[in-house]
Amino acid sequence: MLTGVIEGFYGRDWRREERLEVFDWMRDAQMNTYIYGPKDDVHVRARWRTPYGPGMLASLVDLKTQAEARGLGFWVALAPCLDVTYSDPVDRAALMARVDQLMGIGVTGFVLLFDDIPNVMPAADHAVFSSFAAAQASLSNAVVEHLAGTGARVLFCPTEYCGRMAGGDVEKSAYLQVLGAELDPSVAVFWTGPEIVSEVIDAAGLEAVGRVLRRKPVIWDNFHANDYDIRRVYAGPLGGRGPETLELVDGWITNPNNEAEANFIAVRTTGQFVQGGIDMEVALADWHKRFTLAYSDGAKMPLEAVRLLSDLFWQPFAQGPESAALFARVRAMLAVHRPDTQGAAWREGLETVRDFKRRINALFVAMTEIENRDLFHAFHGYLWEAQEEIGHLVKYLEWLDTDPAPDAVFPARDRIHNFYRRGFGVEVQEILQRDRAGWYHHD
Repeated sequence: MLTGVIEGFYGRDWRREERLEVFDWMRDAQMNTYIYGPKDDVHVRARWRTPYGPGMLASLVDLKTQAEARGLGFWVALAPCLDVTYSDPVDRAALMARVDQLMGIGVTGFVLLFDDIPNVMPAADHAVFSSFAAAQASLSNAVVEHLAGTGARVLFCPTEYCGRMAGGDVEKSAYLQVLGAELDPSVAVFWTGPEIVSEVIDAAGLEAVGRVLRRKPVIWDNFHANDYDIRRVYAGPLGGRGPETLELVDGWITNPNNEAEANFIAVRTTGQFVQGGIDMEVALADWHKRFTLAYSDGAKMPLEAVRLLSDLFWQPFAQGPESAALFARVRAMLAVHRPDTQGAAWREGLETVRDFKRRINALFVAMTEIENRDLFHAFHGYLWEAQEEIGHLVKYLEWLDTDPAPDAVFPARDRIHNFYRRGFGVEVQEILQRDRAGWYHHD
């Protein structure tokens, strides 16, 4: 089974040194596959017809050598989906030329990406193919035929790559039905679950996908991806996937945070999951080794500070356990219109929030002092925001603690409240008022 990491996100790609670090984590997590497919490399997608120059080709050779030295298969993605005419012999020749160039440096794993495009066939193809899926299957099968006898393998990412894109019932999707019937049986197919970023991937959903595709899917897991929300980063464990799903797939590949150094927990817990079970304490203990303080003769930032860092940036669908408990307590404190600020619940709650703020402040300072500056910068902006927001919350609770007059406002009218966000995006969100689940209601 393929297990590993795809560098397949939108945004700035990783540097060589960052990739080698990730390769080390993958090896230690007993993964076996790295897929090179950053959208930032224009040769992958926008300029797929253009061969790599000597310098970039040498860089790929180096990456392949480094990956294989760690026991990792090295795959390369090609995404002709933006402007290919599937029946055009010139386009087909250009794609085969790119495949041949990569074969020339020893690449034997190819990923054909047809994701994130309109489900519309070019006009010139209508006279040749019965459907969009048939066109994609034909082009992909041509690649398979081109590689015949070489031992090379092909992975395919469909345009309908999650349940929602397939209309909510994958077995009724005409697109997936055609792919299942016409795509060469040797080609593995990516699937992200019921959603692009799936809170849960369950056995029933995978069984349905397997039936319509006539093969087990390979999971492209966006659980730790953050390219769709640049205000968040994820340092908590993989969740929402049970061990029963592993028998229903031919691979589990994570597409993680844009920030390479933020991905230790994502890689480690994905590897643990595939190996039989997630142990977050083991993952945290190993991650802790990376938090060496500068000029300290090897001293590390406290493990509890690393645990707090993970808790603050836990998962896309859940707060960390400690953060969740704190927020529940604050909501209970504020549920009363005029809280009894002398009561035990209020006094204990206020001190708990103050202590949480002190710990976040200490974490912020400690992070500025670690030797690994890439690790520091991976979290700095997010941690700055967490520090500012917890400070805002404490100030508001302390203001309530003074028992302000009924007509008082926070902050005082003559103060500039810098914690309040401004800008283009904020203006849009103020116009489109939403509830806590993200739904809009217009009364």
